[in-house]
Amino acid sequence: MKFLRQSAIGLFLCSMANTSAALDLNEALQLAQQYDTTYQAAYASYLAATEASSQSTAAILPQIGFNAFVQRGTNETDRAGQVFTSKNNSDGYSLNLNQVIYNKSVFDKLDQSDAIVAKAVADLEAAKQDVIIRVSTAYFDVLTAIDTLETASAEKKAIGKQLEQSKERFNVGLSAITDVKEQQASYDIAAADEIIAINNLSNKREALRVIINTYPEKLDIVSDDTPLVIPEPMDIDAWQEKALQRNFKLLSAKYSVDAAQSAYDASKGGHQPTLSLNASYGVTNSEERNFSGFLFPANTSTDAKVLLSLDIPIYQGGFTSSTIRQKASELDQAKALHEAEKRRTIALARSAYLSVQADIATVKARKQAVISTQTSLDATLAGYDAGTRTSVDVLLSQRLLYSSQRDYYVARYTYLKNALELKRIAGMLSAKDIDQINKWLIPKKSEF
Repeated sequence: MKFLRQSAIGLFLCSMANTSAALDLNEALQLAQQYDTTYQAAYASYLAATEASSQSTAAILPQIGFNAFVQRGTNETDRAGQVFTSKNNSDGYSLNLNQVIYNKSVFDKLDQSDAIVAKAVADLEAAKQDVIIRVSTAYFDVLTAIDTLETASAEKKAIGKQLEQSKERFNVGLSAITDVKEQQASYDIAAADEIIAINNLSNKREALRVIINTYPEKLDIVSDDTPLVIPEPMDIDAWQEKALQRNFKLLSAKYSVDAAQSAYDASKGGHQPTLSLNASYGVTNSEERNFSGFLFPANTSTDAKVLLSLDIPIYQGGFTSSTIRQKASELDQAKALHEAEKRRTIALARSAYLSVQADIATVKARKQAVISTQTSLDATLAGYDAGTRTSVDVLLSQRLLYSSQRDYYVARYTYLKNALELKRIAGMLSAKDIDQINKWLIPKKSEF
């Protein structure tokens, strides 16, 4: 039922993506959760790891076996030339019970399996956050490529218009041929930039398709009035502490240490005695048979016994000691990796917090730069019409405007990606954050 429901959702989302309706970030995330192979592999790994607990528990539970047999045979005996033939037919069954009473290695492996399951849960949560980061990054990369292409096309169109005007002015003797050549060179560069931008957009769309298994023909864009949310609390040390407590990759490394510690403790059990209980009950039915002239009547025998077994290891060729040394080294390795992940988490948390703060200031500055460069271009165009500015001045102003626009678009998407990354590092990222960003997306009519 769950599979049918997921399939229905997938078909619905795919049908939406194939229609004229634009794909928003929330829909892209749902597609990624269903189709992204990296996430699917992580989920399968989680399911496999969780079985470790059941396998370890099974080792301390009763082991019960049932055996039944049927035997059909013939015996021939030659005694002084006289051959005696008899049938040797029997059947029966047995029931066996084995129960561990004390085995340090087995008991310690219970703790190891618990740590393995806890690590699997942490890895799965990390994978959930990872798919959010990857799909949002790919989504914003497409939007950035679209904005870049639109800017490149607008720049090419504007320079083309200036080129036509320069040609007209040259034809009537109002400008030199150098103005036309400069405009033509700028137009050729803009045309090349547009081709590069078209190819880049195609590549970014393909990168997103790898994750969501749907070609993102149309996407919702980020609104210009998207709020710049300052990280709360405004304390870099507080974010560092959150990351140390909740970062799932760091938690996974911690549980790896716990599992390695339990494996080390279990290896020491090879030097300790084990105690086990065995109980069995068997019935054998034998048919009448003639053996060397003696007739044996049919009979039924039963065998019931209880065995308490104590096994004390004395020497195993050095295997146990070698295993202990191996597990000790693996424990040291796990501790070193945990410490490395801890340092990495601290660095990432502090860097992400500072990046978000800088991104907010950058977005504001880039937005103001667009306003300023637009004003500057308007003034330059007016001066060009009045004869106080040259075509080179116009080209420089145009390039500065379009460069400022591109930088502004990139700054907005960088802010959103870094804001999500900060929450991921702090272990706080969830689909709710995507829902919030999705509220800031709007449809856009675009030819790209």
